[in-house]
Amino acid sequence: MTSNIAARYYFKPDFFELEQEAIFKKCWYYVGLKADYKENNDFATYTIGGVPVVVQNVKGTIKAFINVCSHRFSIIQKERRGNRALMCPYHGWSYNADGIPAGIPKKPLFKDFTQEELCEMKLTEYTLQTCGDLCFVSIEEPTQNLQEYLGDFYTQLETLSEGIGEQCDTNTMTIDANWKVIVENTLESYHVNLIHANTFRMLGAGGLSFNFTGKHSNWVSDLAVPEDSPKLAKVHKPFTGRPYSIAGYVHYLIYPNLLISSSYGTSFNISQVDPVSADQTNFNSYVYISKTNGTGNALLGFYKESLVEFNRNVFKEDKDICEEVQKGVRHTQQKGVLSLEEKRVHAFQEEYIKQIQK
Repeated sequence: MTSNIAARYYFKPDFFELEQEAIFKKCWYYVGLKADYKENNDFATYTIGGVPVVVQNVKGTIKAFINVCSHRFSIIQKERRGNRALMCPYHGWSYNADGIPAGIPKKPLFKDFTQEELCEMKLTEYTLQTCGDLCFVSIEEPTQNLQEYLGDFYTQLETLSEGIGEQCDTNTMTIDANWKVIVENTLESYHVNLIHANTFRMLGAGGLSFNFTGKHSNWVSDLAVPEDSPKLAKVHKPFTGRPYSIAGYVHYLIYPNLLISSSYGTSFNISQVDPVSADQTNFNSYVYISKTNGTGNALLGFYKESLVEFNRNVFKEDKDICEEVQKGVRHTQQKGVLSLEEKRVHAFQEEYIKQIQK
């Protein structure tokens, strides 16, 4: 197979700007788990298609708004995550669950706003929908609801998400590479023998069992140690009866930039590839274990530590090679070729080209 994306798509700023409009403003964008917004005023901030967005629990309801004050246009929530009222840090304007100004310091010094005028200053609200415990935002009026967008994977992801328990790690890194280089790297195992010789390769995942639905794909594989192996009995004992269980490994791409994987249903990784510029990307990776049955043992702590170490090592290896790819794309006119092992890369590229050429 010939690559669908020429090298110039990976470094030219005009393509990056086009992607923000044609892809990221039109997709369902992952914004965390429901558990991230458990308490009133829990929030997280994102940049979606270049637009600053705040997702926040406002009196028990998870809402998504533009993260820009209506008064003098300051960013409202400055941190990546936190717990704070929806209040501008500049002059103290605060907003209610509908995004309407509800608290204006020194209000008598302003004109006497009518309710209609206050509503006109409402924060732009974006559509937020969930798949199980996974939260997604669309900043443009969606042409498909979330279930339609996720297609055949909706029910699978719904079940998977309900198995996610304790968060063990947050790994955030800046990678000096285009976001597509990083996504494509995760979609093939062709590089595993060289890049992950002492990490991911040891799991024994392999094969060409790919599934495609809409813009998305997954890879399902057995692992070197079967689920029913005596070697795993003690490690997996706390997870007996877990809500989500698989025999081996599964890895999803939810287009364009969300990666979800699980081994046995006892561990999970959710990673998001956030474009910063044509040559730089923020990579945010979260490690979880399954919900337990309350029969924790001495191995549980070791298991969590091993998951964190494993994931950090794998993604450090990926970071290093992706940065080498980014150095190379500026200096070639080759189109690139893909093997059967890179079929998911080919499908991702086909969808990408389709969207930016509309």
